Amino acid sequence: MPPFPSVSAHLFAYEPLTFDHLRAVSEAGYDRVELWAMIPNLPYADPGAVSRLGGWLKELSLEPSSFHAPFYASLDQARAGRWLSLADMDPEQRLEAINQTLASLVALGGLGARIAILHPSAPGAAGATDHPDGFRQSIERLIPVAEHLDMTLAIENIPAPLGGADQIKSLIERIDHPRVRACIDAGHAFLTEGEGAGEAFGRLAPLAAATHLHDNDGESDGHLIPGAGGTPFAALWRALEEAAYEGPLTFELRRPEGAAYADILAELDRSAPLPGRTA
Repeated sequence: MPPFPSVSAHLFAYEPLTFDHLRAVSEAGYDRVELWAMIPNLPYADPGAVSRLGGWLKELSLEPSSFHAPFYASLDQARAGRWLSLADMDPEQRLEAINQTLASLVALGGLGARIAILHPSAPGAAGATDHPDGFRQSIERLIPVAEHLDMTLAIENIPAPLGGADQIKSLIERIDHPRVRACIDAGHAFLTEGEGAGEAFGRLAPLAAATHLHDNDGESDGHLIPGAGGTPFAALWRALEEAAYEGPLTFELRRPEGAAYADILAELDRSAPLPGRTA
């Protein structure tokens, strides 16, 4: 089975997810979506909200092939620099991250999502005191639930001390469990690896169960449409092809201020480089 395109609800992350958001994805020609399990977009601990979401997905024939597990409790807390981290060395803080992740696994696994995207630590400098041992202990708590739900835990490379390609590869190999794989975030790799991003793709592709596709200028995490920055997508396609990758190709975009969602998705269709399409 070849890789398949998907759109992340990260596009709508700053507001509650609605039927109209999902309809824009469907009308743009996509039948897969990655859900964003964070407040205010998706209150995954609210059974009524999850049930309504399930109805919308069914009505639109959208498959939630993956979802992003929470790395903040609410957008307000994220803006204040307070993060949920599975690698936090404070046991109480780490337990809070584990519990929120478990709640999202159960809720969104019930909607059919089979890939959970996890951050290895808090982002940026906030992750400086996080430790791989803490992350490994957290993952050991999550694996039995993932097995029960037939779910894969995909660790994403992020701009953080534990988030580089080599660190992600080491974490996965150390945990050594078939339910624990990688999510290759193309834009993040360009930020952290620079000209070495292509080689990083090659190291992670054999471990990959998911991707995040977005672009940037090499300095800030812009989440632009692929092709609008300097990320070497051709190298990513080669690495995925060599690894016989069969998972989602998920566009994780940020809406420019004032832009209509339908226009962003139309521009994505016109200009984004994809395997077999020249950038």
